[in-house]
Amino acid sequence: MADDPQIPGPRQPDDDYDHETVDITPEPTGPPVDQPERKPVFAAIVGKPDERRPIVPAGLRRGNIAPTVKQTAGRAGHVAAYHAVRTPLWYVPLALLWAVWGLLTLTSRALRWWWVIEQAPLRQEAATRNDPDAWMKLHREAKATRLYRGIVLGLALAAVLVGVGVLAVQPGWYSAVVALVVVPLLARYGRPADKPIVSPAVVKPQFRRLTAELVRQAILSCGIAGLKEPEQITFPQEIHRDGPGQLAIVDLPPGVDAVEVIERRSRLASGLRVPVDQVWPETMPKAHPGRLAIWQGYQPASAMKQPAWPLLKGAKVDIFKPFPFATDPRLRPVMGQLIYRNWLIGAMPGAGKTFSLRELLLVAALDPTAELIGYELKGTGDLDMLEPICTKYGSGADDDTVEETLDMLRWLRQECVRRGAVIKRMARAGKAPENKVTRELANMPDLGLHPVVAFVDECQELFAHGEYGKEAGDLAEKVIKLGRALGIILLLATQRPDKDSLPKGVSANAGVRWCLRVTGQVENDMVLGTSMYKQGIRATMFGDEDYGWGWLVGLGKPVSARGYYVDGPGAKRIVEHAIRHRQGAGTMPELDEPTPKVKAYNLLADIRAVWPASEEALWSELIVDRLARLRPEIYGDWTVTTLGAALKATGIKTVSIHRKLDGMWTGNTHPEGRGWTKYGVRLDTLQAAIDGGAKPREIAE
Repeated sequence: MADDPQIPGPRQPDDDYDHETVDITPEPTGPPVDQPERKPVFAAIVGKPDERRPIVPAGLRRGNIAPTVKQTAGRAGHVAAYHAVRTPLWYVPLALLWAVWGLLTLTSRALRWWWVIEQAPLRQEAATRNDPDAWMKLHREAKATRLYRGIVLGLALAAVLVGVGVLAVQPGWYSAVVALVVVPLLARYGRPADKPIVSPAVVKPQFRRLTAELVRQAILSCGIAGLKEPEQITFPQEIHRDGPGQLAIVDLPPGVDAVEVIERRSRLASGLRVPVDQVWPETMPKAHPGRLAIWQGYQPASAMKQPAWPLLKGAKVDIFKPFPFATDPRLRPVMGQLIYRNWLIGAMPGAGKTFSLRELLLVAALDPTAELIGYELKGTGDLDMLEPICTKYGSGADDDTVEETLDMLRWLRQECVRRGAVIKRMARAGKAPENKVTRELANMPDLGLHPVVAFVDECQELFAHGEYGKEAGDLAEKVIKLGRALGIILLLATQRPDKDSLPKGVSANAGVRWCLRVTGQVENDMVLGTSMYKQGIRATMFGDEDYGWGWLVGLGKPVSARGYYVDGPGAKRIVEHAIRHRQGAGTMPELDEPTPKVKAYNLLADIRAVWPASEEALWSELIVDRLARLRPEIYGDWTVTTLGAALKATGIKTVSIHRKLDGMWTGNTHPEGRGWTKYGVRLDTLQAAIDGGAKPREIAE
């Protein structure tokens, strides 16, 4: 078989074949698949935008100029004040002392120069050799040199004496100028090199400038699989100053996600040899997932003085416009918005959740057209300073306060219905082109479309309540969905963000999420949204030293920021300003008027009123239909679930009811004559609850 000419095999030996050589070159398997790399002529001429160096240096870009000027001016002011205090008490006496010593030193050196002291070794050498001719020659040269140098020193001394005499006889401003010039020169000449007169006013902080080598070593120290060599890490642009720090943009190798570095922030800081709160890695959403931005401050965030809140002086606010809410790690303001936004604030206890909610409420308070209404369910009175300007306010951890909070949500739901009808009418008149509340419509008091800011602190106490939780979750979801365009803003804050205390419909529809420190991925995504943890938006990165820091999502690019700190006395002063604004505008609420206005109704009595006389049991869906026809303004949007929750609050549980349908039970979806089993209420249970004096329910008109 090996000799078969049809079967390919190794080359057969011949006379020119080298028996010690073996050809190991593989046979070609096909044509090349990669095209030769050619740079287009047009691209070579104009270049791609990403390849062009910026015309304006990074330090002169907008956003960097103000921090640079502020930092430079602050440093110069400190240095000037530092030296101004020490000049008369320390610098002047010390300079005079060293000036005297400098004068003596200068005189000594002048005399040594006049005596030609440098020639002494030569004369000594001639005497040692017993060479009188050489010694005499040197002696004659020394005498001639002394004569010349003596004349020079004499003229100089005469000039100095004349100058001193003139200054002594006719002193003036020029005397001070001469002293300011001569004394420092003599002092500098007289003092030792290791004893400076002026001490430094600024001690430079320990800061390591970011370099490519340092950044590469720090990223490698994170211990990421697939990242072993420094050459794998590249820089699409140079490391440059960005505000009070430096910014490095890094391209990680293929297969390595920037999120992997972010979750190892502590190791990254260790590699850079800085505190954890001095380095802030983040993803770049507009780039590929392997691009990482590392910002390192000149100081740790805990040591950087945050600017005062711009609204601390109580200026009027227009709730329809953005307002300063926080600052990012580079001390740039992060703007917040209230109108057309609902906020969800979540954090573990002690992370600054209530402070953030209070800041939002203070913003709303400074707009005299905004109505505040809400409840604090922890019962510690953290928001009590806002009570004078709230239409309705409550603080407590008891069931009565929780029930009042539920009544507020019921009123908000009915207010959405009323406002929707008004907006519809205004849109038909051409005054609401986008079918939502505007500043102009809010300023018309007869329409009742002013902004309403409702808040619930510790909302988990409401949503996880065994009796009111289900209804509260349904109402909050509807208010969030409908009230956004109607000028109704709902602010919710919780320290227990989980599926039981935060309904999915609420967490999924809140427009703005502010998540401070949390402990795990589930809590992180409950507040910030699904998959945020995987995208690197992680509030778990914050530690005990990061009080007030959080991730803000829903107002553009997600950003890590620190909310402005407003203490209790500062908040009270802002409320005092808000009261004056509202008194001037005539919008101060009447303290003795209970709001929101509600009317009482008895659910069980209404069910009994629509109950057919011949029936012993009735399905819930038929009860809801009859109630909607009885009072459409109250029961118009009720569902079987809403009815079940309301009945449960009165002590009645729905049960399974099997009926064979007759003419009265027949509907479009239930053929007559067939048996069906559904949840409903039995008449004897209903009557027993009525006879027992069930508590009437309250709902807003």
